[in-house]
Amino acid sequence: MAIRRDHTTTHDRGTGLARGPAYIIGSILAAFGLILLVQSGDNPINFATDGFSGADVESSEKFIGFEWNGWTAWITIAAGVLLLFGAAQHALAKGFSLVVGLVLGACALLGFIDGDVLGLAAANIPTELGWGIAAVLLVLNVLAPRVGGEDHDHDRTVVERDRPVVDRDRDGVDDRQEHRAPVVGHDRDRDGVDDRREHGAPVVDRDRDGVDDRTERRP
Repeated sequence: MAIRRDHTTTHDRGTGLARGPAYIIGSILAAFGLILLVQSGDNPINFATDGFSGADVESSEKFIGFEWNGWTAWITIAAGVLLLFGAAQHALAKGFSLVVGLVLGACALLGFIDGDVLGLAAANIPTELGWGIAAVLLVLNVLAPRVGGEDHDHDRTVVERDRPVVDRDRDGVDDRQEHRAPVVGHDRDRDGVDDRREHGAPVVDRDRDGVDDRTERRP
């Protein structure tokens, strides 16, 4: 029986700071988009696509100064839900922050140039400004690092049981450790000894090299 010390080191990657902003901005966008839908009341929400991509979209719907229609609310909700999904992991939060930030930035830029987004989503200056601020914060969130990473050392005692010695030729050396030609095809128990030797089968050794002639590898 042998006793040895086993030393291992594990690395704690720490807390990812990208998750917090993704969760906060995602919650705000999702909640704000849902509020826009609730504000529609009994009026049907406009998801018309016949104006894609060059129509001039103007909406009578406004909420605290934000002009919107169904597409505006849908884009905002989708962005928030994606960020909430990505907030589960640090790397995932970075990836979704970059994608959503670029999409919202593009929407804000298109709204500023054309007054709407591809003839679908209504937007005015406050709407474009809200999308733009969210886009800048999300792109910056890609640079958020991890903090608190540490290495932890672990020591344990391992007890190894000695394998029984196979010494059928009684030379004081384990038969599996002796230097001999490899056993081919007749070592099903994989103990390094020809099964025919173990079971008393006659050995054919005309060249007297200690190896059954039938197991030797020949050219």
